[in-house]
Amino acid sequence: MSDYFQRRKRVMTRRFWAYALPSVLAMLVSGAYYLVDGIFVGHYVGAAGLAGINLVYPVIMILIGLAAMISMGAATAISFQQGAKNRLHARQALVNALWLLLGLGITAPVLLYYGHTDILLILGIEQGSETWRQASDYLAWIGGGTLLLACNLAVPYLLRNDGRPTLAMVLVSSGAVLNILLNYVMVATLGLGLIGSAQATLMAEGIVSLVGIGYFFTPYARLRLCWRDMAPNLPSMPSLLFNGLPSLIAQFNLGLLLMLHNSQLISYGSLMDVAGFTVAGYTEAVFIVILQGLAFGIQPLISQAAGAQRHRDLKYLMEMGLILTFIYGLLVWAVIQLLPQQVAMLYIGDQDSELLAAAVSSLTLNLSAITLEGIIMFGIVLLQAMARTRQALLISVSKTLLLLPLIFLLPQQWGLDGVLLAQPTTVLLLTLPLCGLLWQEWRSLASAAHVGAHRRSPLPAPCPVSP
Repeated sequence: MSDYFQRRKRVMTRRFWAYALPSVLAMLVSGAYYLVDGIFVGHYVGAAGLAGINLVYPVIMILIGLAAMISMGAATAISFQQGAKNRLHARQALVNALWLLLGLGITAPVLLYYGHTDILLILGIEQGSETWRQASDYLAWIGGGTLLLACNLAVPYLLRNDGRPTLAMVLVSSGAVLNILLNYVMVATLGLGLIGSAQATLMAEGIVSLVGIGYFFTPYARLRLCWRDMAPNLPSMPSLLFNGLPSLIAQFNLGLLLMLHNSQLISYGSLMDVAGFTVAGYTEAVFIVILQGLAFGIQPLISQAAGAQRHRDLKYLMEMGLILTFIYGLLVWAVIQLLPQQVAMLYIGDQDSELLAAAVSSLTLNLSAITLEGIIMFGIVLLQAMARTRQALLISVSKTLLLLPLIFLLPQQWGLDGVLLAQPTTVLLLTLPLCGLLWQEWRSLASAAHVGAHRRSPLPAPCPVSP
């Protein structure tokens, strides 16, 4: 390898960690929030609260998916255009994202207000029950605050793609810590149940959103906005949404997966099994948010390299990301399989033996392929960041198509265990074609990098590290 490429590799390693570490650290704090939130609900609200959150969360996931579609689409467009040295188009993508977030924040609460009761009935919740009351309260508050939910999700995407990964880390971490403190006050101290949990979440998200969006109107922003820049470009919005569509499909998959699991768990088990499954859901959420910290942290570097056609840099980022994802997933799998009872007791204690048994069963069976699930999640984000939207979309849609028959067929053979095995079976079937697709991309990058190496003349010094 030439001196130039050795220096370039060192530069990319520093940039990789400069973007990945702040994002992962921020997501570690967010993961701690999910963990603590589950503990508060499990200890102070009980099985009805756990079941209530789990039953309405498919709707929340759709809202998150819509926000993620806007955020990831804008993030990819911003960095891709910056890599192509087109700052004007990058700024317009940011403006379009803000308008789309506003539209989502206005439309979703109106639809949820008029369809509130019908949604709860579709989700299979018994009207008038304690679970119905808890689920209804949580959905009303979180759905009503969709704008805060969406902007809070978008802020770290936008900041990282403006070259501010550390600021994104500080904001996300601060919001998560504030969320934990407010949950303690409103759930543990004031006893407000899921209403208090939702209110705490929205207050923390509101502060993060205000500071994060406000940053782009300050002189510190690279893509600084003025009020005269805020005119939307309607013709370019569809392409932005298409770039982010795999993120929506991924969240839709999770929501559909959760709804179908809840329905089948009630059919083959009871609400206690739904509550136990919630413990597995919280644990999976902690795993996913940290992995998202890695994937979304390096997304700006991947998109910039793709936009500038730096194939060697792109190949290197792809290799590092996939290796770290696999190692992290393997460690989490080992903890869950070796210490399932201890993990479950973090959320629910040891007072309810039936709930504890249901939680242990969900952890060991439903999360048995969590390592490969991490590879799939990272692979989808990687393909999106490289502007391989169709390939990412194909993997996301395939996950749904594989899950639908399995969630109904496996329980007929193995009952309750079959419900819990539907997700890992889907992941196993999907891993091979995804790995084949990633291998094809890697070989294409390797070939392009080899050709480029013979055409490139060495530069006297490496590229500077972005602040």
